[in-house]
Amino acid sequence: MRRCLIASETRRVVLVIMHRWVGYVHGVQLGMAQYFQQRPHWVWTHLQPRPESLALVSRMKIDGVIAYVEHDYVNTLRRLTVPIVDVSNWVTPSYFPQVLADDRAIGRLAASYLRERGLRNFGMVGVADAGYVQLRSQGFAERLAEEGLTVDTPSAGRYRVPPGIHVPAGVDRDLLAFLLQAPKPLGLFGANDDYASIAIQACRHAGIRIPEDVCVLGCDDDELVTKVSSPPLSSIVLPTQKIGFEAARLLESLMDGNPAPAGATLFGPIGVITRQSTDLLAVDDEDVRMAVRYIRQHIHERINVRDLLRVIPVNRRYLERRFMQHMGRTPLQEIRRARIERAQELLAHTDLPMPTVAKQSGFANAERLANVFHTAVGTTPTGYRRRFALKES
Repeated sequence: MRRCLIASETRRVVLVIMHRWVGYVHGVQLGMAQYFQQRPHWVWTHLQPRPESLALVSRMKIDGVIAYVEHDYVNTLRRLTVPIVDVSNWVTPSYFPQVLADDRAIGRLAASYLRERGLRNFGMVGVADAGYVQLRSQGFAERLAEEGLTVDTPSAGRYRVPPGIHVPAGVDRDLLAFLLQAPKPLGLFGANDDYASIAIQACRHAGIRIPEDVCVLGCDDDELVTKVSSPPLSSIVLPTQKIGFEAARLLESLMDGNPAPAGATLFGPIGVITRQSTDLLAVDDEDVRMAVRYIRQHIHERINVRDLLRVIPVNRRYLERRFMQHMGRTPLQEIRRARIERAQELLAHTDLPMPTVAKQSGFANAERLANVFHTAVGTTPTGYRRRFALKES
């Protein structure tokens, strides 16, 4: 007698439509592949969204689609009669169920991170008609507005390339004018690593120093971009593999006839990888700069505010007042913030045991690290390390 297939063993043909060159998409596809490995009876194929390829989609026998939906082919997908899951957030509002990074949260994280460098001038670059760029921009502006700060963009139309300045071939004139004339030092958020890298190249053409004049932060942590950039690009890490895995899970649910969720399924950013493009402290006050420099150099030691006062000849109340004025936090809060940032770096990039991570981050022991880390980050050190090791897979 022929054995009946249970739902999870049903053969499915899944079409994946996305470019291969987008760093974000690499992680998403790895996550999808992990899910597909649990369904060896499924057949899935990749299709790059070129016009000649998309023309074949309507004639293909498929059960579902996972796509990085863009304006160019959204109508082609809308004509299909199979379930579709969108992982791009490019077209808004979307016509399909979505599994995405939380773009507004990404913008807020970018603003908080750049603000922690002591910056007070901010800009953002990205394609205005992309939904994810708009949401990241909104989150960025909202977070800064909480401190009475604003964001500028190359598209604002307020800047012109000064007379006599040569605009090299391939460099956007509006972007170059913005980078030349915007108030410095400038904290610049690129909606993804490609936009941030383009800004870095424009700065190099114009002789603008990075990070001294323009402090550049990207998003996606695409290693091909971040490590090739000169200087290396700091970037926000997204749970791309988790997004891909959950997109495949959602597609299976839809193919089984279950209703779509009421809204998009969102996953927040994991954190920031700091590289040379943001290695800056933009504070005019020499005492504060000296204190922060000392903290960074000695964060692996169990330093406290008394140690700062030994190297900076001022009283504690004065130093705390200057810190609040320029950094928005006290010296003690800066020490704790720097310890957490150091711990995050070690957890993300090493396999050091927790007692060693604690010691090299200035904590008394692993238990103290765990308590402080969980309060500040919202997860345990082990959970944080797992996010980076597996990209939330």
